[in-house]
Amino acid sequence: MNYKTKKAMSHTAVYIICLVMTFLVLFPFFLVILTSFKSVEEAAIVNLTMPKKFLWENFSYVIEQGKLLRAFKNSLIITGCSVLLTVLVSSVTAFTLTRRSDKLSGLLSNYFLIGMIAPLSLIPEVIIVKTLGLSGTYLSIILIHVASRMPLSIMIYSGVIKGIPRSLDESAMLEGCGFSRMFFQVIFPLLKPAVFTNIIIVFMGVWNDFQISLYFVTDVAKNTIPLSIYSFVGYMTYKWNYVCAFIVLSILPILIVYICAQKYIVDGMIAGAVKS
Repeated sequence: MNYKTKKAMSHTAVYIICLVMTFLVLFPFFLVILTSFKSVEEAAIVNLTMPKKFLWENFSYVIEQGKLLRAFKNSLIITGCSVLLTVLVSSVTAFTLTRRSDKLSGLLSNYFLIGMIAPLSLIPEVIIVKTLGLSGTYLSIILIHVASRMPLSIMIYSGVIKGIPRSLDESAMLEGCGFSRMFFQVIFPLLKPAVFTNIIIVFMGVWNDFQISLYFVTDVAKNTIPLSIYSFVGYMTYKWNYVCAFIVLSILPILIVYICAQKYIVDGMIAGAVKS
């Protein structure tokens, strides 16, 4: 067996593996979409058969009965604020730690690195939230999301910032720029790939979060999308067409954000990896 034959066989094997993995990922997604258009009787039999009639009214029913608009508003508030705070705080923190070379900055860098490994501890979080008087508020959930996602965000920004020459900082300072103006007008625009990457990662993580919302949302009126799906499944037992319609509507924002900014994910990851 010559080299070209071995190479062709290896490429074929890689393509087959990729096709199998693609199928495993897309199969449940396609199944959920098909089921969302079926009647209750058709949805009871889980299969890939096409519905006899596409029932678009399933989606309007879900929006009304599942309080989807209210859940969407709650998720949008929590996710939007979490993304904004994470991007701003993490980028400024990463810039400060990267530009400084003293022991304190090194200690803080290691501290944030540990945050990527250590799991969330529920009991201290509950105690802190109660002590601050933030129980049942949007702010408590937002702050927990920001704190839990800062370590990865700082790592992404740090890799890019290390590749930005210090001479840019010095030139801006000589022109009379303060720290805020220098960072947001000179440095921050250069972090565009990392910023978009971070936005997508944080957005998807917060929007799909179930655990934090389950423990810290105390009012049904503040239920997020995952919590609403959880409640809706219990309410619509065995009516999988409505459940799947709810799921399809809930993932639309994620798909839109990902499709619009997917090219920045690879750019941001590569920039951070190469320049670090």
